[in-house]
Amino acid sequence: MENSENSFSFPSIHNFPPFYTLQPTQTTWQNQAALCDLFNLNSQGIRRKLKLDTLQAIIDTMVYRGTAEWDPPSKKDSAIIYWRKPEDWANLINNWVLETGMSNSIVTVYEIAHGDSAEGFEFHGLDQTILMKALDILVKKGVAQIFQGTSTDDMGVKFFGVNG
Repeated sequence: MENSENSFSFPSIHNFPPFYTLQPTQTTWQNQAALCDLFNLNSQGIRRKLKLDTLQAIIDTMVYRGTAEWDPPSKKDSAIIYWRKPEDWANLINNWVLETGMSNSIVTVYEIAHGDSAEGFEFHGLDQTILMKALDILVKKGVAQIFQGTSTDDMGVKFFGVNG
């Protein structure tokens, strides 16, 4: 199946009906879970979707690997899927601070995600939930401090200019 927007072609297994059934053999299941990281879990071509228990098992595997997180953790009906872990985003943001001379500066969360100085950096436009997780990591490492605002966008973040 080809997506005309970006000329992406799904692997042939995407249209293989057993792929959409939780596999009972451990080795087969591990391969199935690994493949699910790579592409959309629904197939229009064969009109198959993964069942809820299979989706939950796949996401549990991704959570174990650190590439997903149940949101909220107490329920398994919504998940954040990471294509880059919050730790990686934190490192990119810290590198940006060091590269752009923003050490000992205070910027807003909005400026980090949407500001001119962040334009062209991979985290520009990053989802706010993931951005806040990355900033919390920088706070825990002692390289940043967050100041409360009236909303998340206008919260201030001071960077201490330390490699984290």
